[in-house]
Amino acid sequence: MSESGVFGAYADFYDALYADKDYESETSFVVEVLTEYGVPAGAAILDLGCGTGGHAIPLVRRGYGVTGVDLSPEMVAQAIEKARAESLDVDFTVGDARTFRLGRTFDAVISMFAVLSYQLTNEDLAATFGTVAAHLKPGGLFVFDVWFGPAVLSERPEQRAKTVQTAEGDTITRRATPTLDVASQTVRVDYEIERSRGGDVIETARESHTVRFMFVQEILQLLDAAGLEPLALGPFMDLTRGPESSDWYVSVVARRR
Repeated sequence: MSESGVFGAYADFYDALYADKDYESETSFVVEVLTEYGVPAGAAILDLGCGTGGHAIPLVRRGYGVTGVDLSPEMVAQAIEKARAESLDVDFTVGDARTFRLGRTFDAVISMFAVLSYQLTNEDLAATFGTVAAHLKPGGLFVFDVWFGPAVLSERPEQRAKTVQTAEGDTITRRATPTLDVASQTVRVDYEIERSRGGDVIETARESHTVRFMFVQEILQLLDAAGLEPLALGPFMDLTRGPESSDWYVSVVARRR
């Protein structure tokens, strides 16, 4: 049994557990947004919370220049190996979203798969939005998504289990037990993960992830305080309407003033 910080031991199971996540469609959504708001093809993009490169690598395949930053060394190591296997030029580095500074600016910053929701306090969020602003050129775009408070409170997190098969024939089972804290606007999810081979459990891990859910007005306030102008806000990957209480994630587009 291994226990570690967020996306430590979990990193070993991450790509298998999210093999069904449609990164290509999400990348297409990002490209469509960038194009709509005037970011040229081949532009420089900062992927904030890049994980194992699920969005960064498809963006590089489409001709963009991408720098990926993530707090988890284990996730960054996997992203580097995946890019290397395809001979892709991606600059992946370890960094804290609240404090890192690369000394350069980008045409766009993306932060996908609720990375911002891992910033739990008002101070953490303000610092992270400040990091975004510090790395955006004037007029540069910020594209991100977060857990949406009305949906979390109306639908309520539930205990879940997920089982996947790996290409090597292993079975990975993840059990997720959530604990909602309304006052702090957070959900702590306790994960138990097992890897089985031939019916025998060969590896187990535990991690706890705490995620903050957010509301429209605080998103707008954070953007404004960081010098970012909101351009669009809607359900995940759907900017044609406003969010409703059944939309667990919302996508947001903003521009640096």
